[in-house]
Amino acid sequence: MLQKNYSLVHANTGHSVLKTYLTTNDKLMVQTHGDSGSTLTLERFELDFMPASPPMSMRKPSVPRTLSPISTRSLTASDTLIFDNEGLYLLKTEKGFANGLLVLAGNYPQVTRAEELIPPLIYLTTSQEREELMQAKEPKAAVDNFWLSVGGSERQGRALIKEFYSRVERANKLYTAHKAGWATDRGMVYIIYGQPSSISQVGPNITWIYRESETAPYIKFVFTKKENNFTENYYELIRRREYEDSWYSTVAKWRAGKINL
Repeated sequence: MLQKNYSLVHANTGHSVLKTYLTTNDKLMVQTHGDSGSTLTLERFELDFMPASPPMSMRKPSVPRTLSPISTRSLTASDTLIFDNEGLYLLKTEKGFANGLLVLAGNYPQVTRAEELIPPLIYLTTSQEREELMQAKEPKAAVDNFWLSVGGSERQGRALIKEFYSRVERANKLYTAHKAGWATDRGMVYIIYGQPSSISQVGPNITWIYRESETAPYIKFVFTKKENNFTENYYELIRRREYEDSWYSTVAKWRAGKINL
């Protein structure tokens, strides 16, 4: 951070930007420190990252990708940044310091648009169900019908909707990296299992423990910090085959409307 000769502030308030995500409604300003003549570069990349795979998936991770920016612009002191397009942005200095920002539309991290309701359901639905939801002429009504069928009643369906999407929003707030928080490994586990009983960190590893209860057995998840050009907030789950029974059992409870709310 001592090498950083600039800061980002909100144009309207002057407050420092402390989050790693923004919306297309946000406007920022660049404030430089020290060498005011230095040039900053802002690059934008496409958002095409896949959601997390299930905890028991043993597929080998894909080869690290080389991303190419789809647009580049130079910045100077007091420039106002308006993010008209969604994307992954990287702000770089001549000294090599980089700062990543995920920019999404709507009221992110909240889920307020109909098209935002369907993607997180990947953890609960079959491929056919997702296809039907994606092709629905009225996506909001299709999502409501899905939860109504899961809950068995309007009251329980609404309760499940509230719980599921509140977890999505909290995952977005806490775990957003180069992709939305709900699509990360920690976001996936949090959405399905809820708040861990305990969290600990040793070195690059974060451990989540869910203690045994009347509705669920003891289970432990370990996440390892991964190098990422865009963020310091990206951790990958150490996947194990033995998670399979617990995962399918917990998903089944969601789909039976019996999740512990």
